[in-house]
Amino acid sequence: MQRRIIAAASAAALLALGAFASAADQSVAPLPAGTPVNLTVYGGGAAPEGGLLYSNITQSGFRYTPGQANTTVVPNIPADPARVAFDDVPIPVARLGGNTAIDITRVTVGIRQLAGAPATAVDVYRTSFTTTVTTPDTQLDLPATLLGSANVPAAAAAVTSLVTIGDGTSVIASNVPLNMTLINGFGTFGIGVRLSDTGGANGWRLTTGPDANANVFWLHDPNLTSQANPEGSFLFSNTTPPNPLAAFYIEVEGVAVPEPASLSLLGLAAAGMLRRRR
Repeated sequence: MQRRIIAAASAAALLALGAFASAADQSVAPLPAGTPVNLTVYGGGAAPEGGLLYSNITQSGFRYTPGQANTTVVPNIPADPARVAFDDVPIPVARLGGNTAIDITRVTVGIRQLAGAPATAVDVYRTSFTTTVTTPDTQLDLPATLLGSANVPAAAAAVTSLVTIGDGTSVIASNVPLNMTLINGFGTFGIGVRLSDTGGANGWRLTTGPDANANVFWLHDPNLTSQANPEGSFLFSNTTPPNPLAAFYIEVEGVAVPEPASLSLLGLAAAGMLRRRR
């Protein structure tokens, strides 16, 4: 099943009902820290509907809970609801019309809940990326910006709850810069999710498309409860193709716009033309 929730905070969100059946519904943990990651992109189909900049909503049978404990590794990782998972949102340059920033009007993330899952708070963030970094720093830029929050009710039956920030018309984040070199052929930024419930019955749903996504995600761990540094990059599978792919249920609506710096250059050029005409 599927339901949509409108969140209240930095922006409004909503909750709707639908149906989704999966032969598998598994909680998944990342491969150990230090496993090499790369930005190989998988998937990519037909362009989404008008107004959609990015859509990765084809659900797999997996979910990930950023704050869940992991006792299968040494040392054990304790539960910590402060951890935030971030996924890349690569928008094909063909949808950007030569622009390098976007105005966001709505973001939707999918939270998979097992039958009997308790209620959970969901925070949704956005961030940018830096291409060239020095270890242990990663491409993830911190601090991230909170877009909005929602309280997802307990689930009597297995359901994918869609947390939606924004109404698709009003701008909730303006001039969000896109990294045009992180993934070749795409302008990329990041969306993050934090869950207050750490038990594993609630998790950010993993997906397989239709839009392309790199097989990597990032974890912000402000309390250093799972890693030695506040940020790390991970994946769930290093097979080819990955199973599961480190892609999460995200849909982004908005419009492509020039970055403010580009607008300033255009303004200077226009002023120069006026001076020459005089």
